[in-house]
Amino acid sequence: MRWLTPLALSLALVACHESDFDPRDPARGPGSAVGDGSTITDGNFPGGNDTIPAALDVEPPQGAQVPDCGADCLSFCDAQGFENPVHQGLCTSLWGVGLEPQPVYANEACRRLHVDLTGRFPTRDEVNRLCAGRSWDDIVKTLLDSEAFVEVNQRHWADRFLYNTRALSIERIYDMDALVGKLYRGEVAYDHFAAIASAHPVLTRRHDTAGDRAEALFHLFMGRPPLGSERSDLARLYTLWTNGYYDHPTLNMRLSDSFIRYRCVDEEGNIDPESRGQCTSILYGYNELILTPDIRSVGEDNQMWSGLLRADEWEKLQMPGRLLARQQAFWETAVDDVIERYLGYDLGTMVPEVRAALVDHLLAHDGDIRSVHHAILTSVAYLQSARGLTDTDHRWTFGPLKQVDSEVWLDTIKHSVDYELSSCDHRISDPRDLLDADSISAIALLEASKWEMREDGDDVRRDYSDLARNLGGCPANEVGGRFKIVSILTTSTQLNFVNQVCNPAMTEGRGAAIETLLPDGVHPDAAVTPQLATQIVEHQVETFFGRPLTDDEREMAATHGDTCERARCRAAEFARPGCFALLSSSEMLFY
Repeated sequence: MRWLTPLALSLALVACHESDFDPRDPARGPGSAVGDGSTITDGNFPGGNDTIPAALDVEPPQGAQVPDCGADCLSFCDAQGFENPVHQGLCTSLWGVGLEPQPVYANEACRRLHVDLTGRFPTRDEVNRLCAGRSWDDIVKTLLDSEAFVEVNQRHWADRFLYNTRALSIERIYDMDALVGKLYRGEVAYDHFAAIASAHPVLTRRHDTAGDRAEALFHLFMGRPPLGSERSDLARLYTLWTNGYYDHPTLNMRLSDSFIRYRCVDEEGNIDPESRGQCTSILYGYNELILTPDIRSVGEDNQMWSGLLRADEWEKLQMPGRLLARQQAFWETAVDDVIERYLGYDLGTMVPEVRAALVDHLLAHDGDIRSVHHAILTSVAYLQSARGLTDTDHRWTFGPLKQVDSEVWLDTIKHSVDYELSSCDHRISDPRDLLDADSISAIALLEASKWEMREDGDDVRRDYSDLARNLGGCPANEVGGRFKIVSILTTSTQLNFVNQVCNPAMTEGRGAAIETLLPDGVHPDAAVTPQLATQIVEHQVETFFGRPLTDDEREMAATHGDTCERARCRAAEFARPGCFALLSSSEMLFY
């Protein structure tokens, strides 16, 4: 009887591993081993119905003066019985020292929430359906339970991990994307997620050296670069990882992936007492990470493809993430990241009591990161207006004002006027690689993604991705990642696209269908009057901005309608330039 050589056995194992490959769900990796569909909490988080008090009747701090909460302030805040951790931490720097928040407009709040949790601006009808007659707590929980919320966060982590299908295996990217989905459905605790991520090929393969991997982990989960001692110590737990490639038999592609190179063992595969210190972290206690080789390892370098790792080996390799999760700073960074995303400023540093209360809240809910999202989204820090003037320089006394990602802007236009535009998929940075693979499975994987094929089948449609990448979105993550900027280049790109959509020059056969720019029942050739002009502007403001027309806008529309009536304008001739004016306004870029 002839025994299989180690190389032949490894190839056989790879073939078995890929025999059940599904192009609709190509995820392979450690993320698939966690989560059974059940949630770690019921998602019914407290704090969404706090009663907001009037400020204590004291002289508020002036300018940027640090609030000083004395005995009366502390007694006042203790008496409120807040359940929301943001309110618990913020009271001593807000109501307790005589400061008042900026009241929010209902439409402004609902529009902001819709953008943050679904990834596009709502129409007025959507605002009414979502928010009218419902408590804010119920609205927030509805959106937190939606797949749109999960998808927004999957794109967020795609930016953080810098997905790129040439630097990383597409199977590993899909696996991490699915793991992020489990995190935001409440199926995986945040510290468990970080542990898996710390030894996931999307992190280990993306970086070249053990020190680089340790530094990347610190940036992701500690919010800072490591000190020299931290970097060198944690790097000892990454010495087993090395980079390589494997040939995918079904996709007909050579994919980048992580491999295990056995370190700190002798020629017989036993732990080497002289070198075992090179695989041991001592900064957080004595933590040794050594794997012993077996028949799966091949070649002169004694390497093994990470796809052959057993579940217990994956768990051992996740030691770096588990060590960081023991640190208070790990949890503080977790809540700071959510604060920054929703508020646009570092409230946790400005008012440390807020950060501390949110950390306690997260731990009390077993690391369910949704609890932090819920707390911030139902807090007065989020539910404030960014409009108007305040009597103080304290940032937490007025609401968030943020610039949208390019995908938000494009998806809003695409949805609101039913404009023909494709999409991009954050998991596949360059679909050309799949097309060039010349395999049925690669094409099937691409067709199951969010990319849309051209009619000739030779490539994907790139109208959306080309626009988005010029504006900082749909990043390929080859060198840099996502960016937001207001510049001559981005402004001209946006104006050119709005010109295509609205077609103010009335070029025949161009632009969005005129029916989407006019109220129901209005014919494009109808003569414009002040009344009709007001109806057209009202329709477009409600469609694009999700709010009612203001008195000033109503007066301006009537004035332009009067001018247009004398010039005998048609409804289409009024609506298309109006569309251009609204879609190119700052209200479509900032919220």
